[in-house]
Amino acid sequence: MKTKNLIERLSLFLLALVLTMPTWAQGGSGNESETITIASKEDWKAFCDRVDRGETTLNAKMTADVDLGEDTWQVGVARNYSGTFDGQGHTLTVNWNSAFSFDLAPFAYVENATIKNLHVKGQITNRGNLSGLMIIASGTTTVSGCVIEVNLKSPNDVTGMINWTQLNSQVTITDCVVKGALNSDATNNMAGFVYQMWGDCTFNNCLYAGTNNAEDGYTFAPYSANLDNCYYLNPCGKAQGKQATKEQLASGEIAAKLQAGRPDQVWGQLLGTDTIPQLTAEAAKHVYEVKFTLNNEVKATRYANGGGSVATLPTAKELLGEDYNGHHYYAIAFEGGFNENTTVSSDQTVAVTFNKKDYYEIASKEDWKTFRDIVGSGQNAVDAKMTQDVDLGEDIAKVGTSKSPYGGTFDGQNHVLTVNWDAGSANDVAPFGRVNGATIKNLRTEGSIRSDGYYLGGLIDESYGENTVTGCVSNVNLTSSTVSSWCGTGGLISYISTDGRVTISDCLVTGDINATTDEGKKGMGGFVYANNGTCTMNNCLYAGTNNGNSNASRNGTFTTNTSTSATLTLNNCHYLNPCGKLQGEPVTKAQLESGYVAHKLQGMREETVWGQVLGTDIIPQLTAEAAKQVYEVKFVYNGKVKAMRYANRGGHVSLPTVQEFLGEAYNPANTYKLIFDGDFSASTPVNSDRTVAVVVAESYEIATKADWQAFCNRVNDGQTAINAKLMNDVDLSEKITMAGTIRNYNGTFDGQGHTLTLNWNSQSGEVAPFKFVNNATIKNLRVNGKIKSDGRTLSALVCNAVGNVTLSGCVSEVDITSNYHGVCELAGMIAYVNDRAEVAITDCVVKGAFNSMAADKKGMAGFVYLQTGYCTLTNCLYAGTNNATAGSYTFGSNTIRKNCYYLNPCGKAQGERIVEKQLESGEVAYKLQGDRTDSCHWAQVLGEKTPSLYREADRTKPNYVYYNKENNGWTCDDFRLTDGQSLPIGLDFTATKATYDRTLAAGKATLCLPYELPVQGFRAYTLADRQESRTAVHFKEVNGTLGAYRPYLLVADGTPQLGGENLQVKADRSSIVLSAGNYYFKGAVHGVVNWWLTSDHAYILQADGQFHKVTSNNPSVTVPAYRAYISYNSHEGAKPLSIVFDGETTGIGGTTDGATDGAADGAVYNLQGQRVADRLDDSVRRQIPAGVYIVNGRKVVVK
Repeated sequence: MKTKNLIERLSLFLLALVLTMPTWAQGGSGNESETITIASKEDWKAFCDRVDRGETTLNAKMTADVDLGEDTWQVGVARNYSGTFDGQGHTLTVNWNSAFSFDLAPFAYVENATIKNLHVKGQITNRGNLSGLMIIASGTTTVSGCVIEVNLKSPNDVTGMINWTQLNSQVTITDCVVKGALNSDATNNMAGFVYQMWGDCTFNNCLYAGTNNAEDGYTFAPYSANLDNCYYLNPCGKAQGKQATKEQLASGEIAAKLQAGRPDQVWGQLLGTDTIPQLTAEAAKHVYEVKFTLNNEVKATRYANGGGSVATLPTAKELLGEDYNGHHYYAIAFEGGFNENTTVSSDQTVAVTFNKKDYYEIASKEDWKTFRDIVGSGQNAVDAKMTQDVDLGEDIAKVGTSKSPYGGTFDGQNHVLTVNWDAGSANDVAPFGRVNGATIKNLRTEGSIRSDGYYLGGLIDESYGENTVTGCVSNVNLTSSTVSSWCGTGGLISYISTDGRVTISDCLVTGDINATTDEGKKGMGGFVYANNGTCTMNNCLYAGTNNGNSNASRNGTFTTNTSTSATLTLNNCHYLNPCGKLQGEPVTKAQLESGYVAHKLQGMREETVWGQVLGTDIIPQLTAEAAKQVYEVKFVYNGKVKAMRYANRGGHVSLPTVQEFLGEAYNPANTYKLIFDGDFSASTPVNSDRTVAVVVAESYEIATKADWQAFCNRVNDGQTAINAKLMNDVDLSEKITMAGTIRNYNGTFDGQGHTLTLNWNSQSGEVAPFKFVNNATIKNLRVNGKIKSDGRTLSALVCNAVGNVTLSGCVSEVDITSNYHGVCELAGMIAYVNDRAEVAITDCVVKGAFNSMAADKKGMAGFVYLQTGYCTLTNCLYAGTNNATAGSYTFGSNTIRKNCYYLNPCGKAQGERIVEKQLESGEVAYKLQGDRTDSCHWAQVLGEKTPSLYREADRTKPNYVYYNKENNGWTCDDFRLTDGQSLPIGLDFTATKATYDRTLAAGKATLCLPYELPVQGFRAYTLADRQESRTAVHFKEVNGTLGAYRPYLLVADGTPQLGGENLQVKADRSSIVLSAGNYYFKGAVHGVVNWWLTSDHAYILQADGQFHKVTSNNPSVTVPAYRAYISYNSHEGAKPLSIVFDGETTGIGGTTDGATDGAADGAVYNLQGQRVADRLDDSVRRQIPAGVYIVNGRKVVVK
């Protein structure tokens, strides 16, 4: 049918062409002024025929909508249409579908035409070039008020309105809209309005709201087109005009912009119904604009039809732009009380003012409700603080919705929010309905929530995104009577979404969860009911109650992971009553009341978070009051915590009993005494966490020889575990009394640094203060004296060790002599470590002399002779002497040694050898201390033969060097140097106070100290870099601090300060010799003897202020310690060396001419007044540069 119509149409066109040829020749249409009306398809066909026959200027008006269906009738196919076509707002509908390849549009060719107020809709499909209105426009053509809503599909050019504008044409398109869909296989050949433009084209107030599949092309027309106030929803290839969003189109904003303030209505829109602007003259559709200004600047606009109101008021974010802070609270005031109900009848401007706060304050029920509304209105990130307790009573007011979840910071400031909500059958009930990105802290919720529904929370119903809850207490009783499923109730939060990441820290739940149905009891959580995301809880306590089914899979004491991807992390969380699945650490009521749990929850944090008034509060409290902080006292027995007590600041604790320490080992028949470290008692105030070591024993104290004998008797009688302390030095003299002769001693013996002296002479073997020990500890004991025996197995401390034995901090200085003819089995610490015994010897030293009177002198060891068990020596020193030969060991057979040193080997060398110099200098003490920083173990009085075990009381000794854990370094409280007496120094340390006993008169002196010294009260000089004289040594001044072990020349007007406080003493002597030219400046920290000085060509400083050469003629001349001398192999004989200070100036009162050669007595100065030599002789002349010099006030020329 469509093909037949097309053929008929072409035939008629040819006939018309023949009939009208004479008219063309005359150049007219024959009826230029006629206007016809079109109300039907037949009218349209007739209109097309008349134009094709020559009536090209025929005017037409549509008086009704016309549907052409599939009949393809185009205006201006044979001749260009040049009339005025007024659609009068009617619609021309087409449904043209052809397989032919020719151009199609309702108007084919127009020239000098006007087409207006026409709405074209439908679809056109063809293989040719397609347009929604016309194919080609020529001359001065105007299109206005037209709506093109035609869907076009072709493999060629596709254009919304006009395919082509001819050369030299002037086309104006005003108040038009294109809405159809454009689809072309040639995705580059399309345009929203005009595709090809050879003339001028102007667009005014136009809208492209169609769709397309363009990859290139033009949204309106090629770039040379003029666009004024034109908009587009979707670009068609190259974007042109101003883009509008769907929201802008629907809001009325674009309609108002297109209307552009014109008095005659052109564009309008029924807001709320029309989604895009309409070409209409209806007053009811007129869109008025309301401008909202802040500081006279338009910040937002809204639109309304006449007599209507704006849909929404602008938000603070819109009005403030980049200045908006979502966490602040904004109260907006609109000029004239304008609101969402204000009637709008014209364009108008409304001024806006703000009342801004950093946060919203809540002090009443009304404030809470307002806060809810603020969040619901879109200011959902606003921060808020409670300034008073608030009782919401029965008014259910949930903050945060699915559309506007709360995302700000809410600080309850430890105030209480009370609810008494009966929610009927409602689900999802909690003070905070939904949160996303929120922080809620320091809020206490109390009261009750009841519902026949499910998903109830003591604080939050739903948590999405990342949220933090900290410092909150929920004491809300939650009751669900749901019958459909589990109650879904959480003491704090009901639900965490799959994208939820919730951190809950320092929170407490004390409320009751009650499900009144069996189904409801199968789904609840002490803190969180359902966790589908990531939940981390830190330092939390569940002390509430519940009636949850303990076997239900959806019940959890803290939460239940209801998603396979969900994760729960509990850090230091505790519970009193479980809620289904056990999670966290269980605690008892007694532990809650005692302060144990409060202290656990507080942890090591300095600021108070958890506390409790002990004796009043029955559970821990969230509090910042320091007076409520709970401190822990740990009572340690044998290295293990056996009891704990708790107190508030300044309070006291009850002391543990013996039974608590001994447990099953307690024997009521024995008498025990508890010894608390530091004299801790029930009246000791507690102001911090502390650990108290406890000794459980009969507390046997040994102060005399008789006490020692009684101690030995008690051990031998069976009290083998008795602990003992040496209270004084005890001299056992010649009476041999040993502990552990019948039964093995297995207690702890603490010598407390005291000395046990003995002078034993025995005819039998196995002699030692402790004969047999088993699982014993001996510490801090010094043993001095002598042991002589005709037998074997002799030791200064222990004969036989069984089980786990520990020796620490012990000093053995016993001379042992054996007359046994054979292997004498002699040892400084233990003679025999038995099978399966494990012995640890730590921080011990042996210094006695061992002698075997046997010919082969076999069988002795510095520490342990025979070992069939295991023995480890750590940080030990053997500094004794012996006459051992074969079969002997410096430390012991098969021992494991860690950081052990020896002065003299005892048979087989073991450990690292050191020399006496290292012992005296503190170097070995430093080595024995090692890298331990917990406390000082070894110390040294510099100059004494061996290091010693550290004693607090020895710190006041002069030159006592020890490790100071407070300063993390070695220290000497009283460091003293005596003039001329060398002090060995083998380690770096800080001298808290340093003194150097040397008297210096005014004048010059040399100095070389082992510590860094600030320059004060004197001037200091070091060897200058440039030395040009053979008779004078040049020095340069040093400021600031003198380096350790560096030689210096001092010049003082009075008594210099050579000591000080907190000086750094060094061991490195690498800088003790300086050199420049042929001169060496050498420091001396030991006395330097005459023969050495002579061989070193030494010059020493004399009273005349010059360096004089040392000769062997005067052997009494030496250099004492802490001085310096010059070494210089002079060619000038024994002449002294004068001193020249570089840069030193002197006054020159005047000059006279002098000789240019010969000698001149007196100091030599250059013209800058600097002294360069002591006298001018031939040798000086050869060394100094040529020039003019001043000698004794005379000018001398040196050539």
